[in-house]
Amino acid sequence: MFECIRNCSAGLVLAFASTTAMAASEACSPLPGGFQFCPGDSAWAGAEVVPFTNGVAFDLPPYWLEVMEPPAEIAAAPSLDAALDALTELLAQQARNEGLDAPEIVDRGAFSAGALDAVTLTTRIDLPEDEPMVFVTMIAGQGDARLFVTLDDEAEDAADTEQELRRIAALFRLMGE
Repeated sequence: MFECIRNCSAGLVLAFASTTAMAASEACSPLPGGFQFCPGDSAWAGAEVVPFTNGVAFDLPPYWLEVMEPPAEIAAAPSLDAALDALTELLAQQARNEGLDAPEIVDRGAFSAGALDAVTLTTRIDLPEDEPMVFVTMIAGQGDARLFVTLDDEAEDAADTEQELRRIAALFRLMGE
């Protein structure tokens, strides 16, 4: 996952040279898990949309937002808290597999945005030959539907990144709502 989060971000931008800014006429973008992203007149309406195999990314510097199908361990968890625990273990295992230290857990949180309940995990990851990166991962649910979102910030400010993800959460909706 670290490899994908870090390398997919850079590689996908190059691989999808045909990315375009979200057109104002396109009110919502479909997402994995039966959700959609509806930026309205927020700054995110101007984000570049970068589709990839199991999700979509939105590039709005200094932010990079990835929405993906949740890993099986997270999708199968009986609650959002259990999903967050599964994510913590998954990140630690992937770091070990890549010869890295487990990410530093900066914060865990929970909040609601309309009908969406969410849990967040803020981590700082030390990557070899690169500056540390701050990621805020959100697992959100509405009924049986789950959304898996990661936001990173080039400025590496955990508090600002967490706050931005809370603002963004209000832009996610189940299809058909």
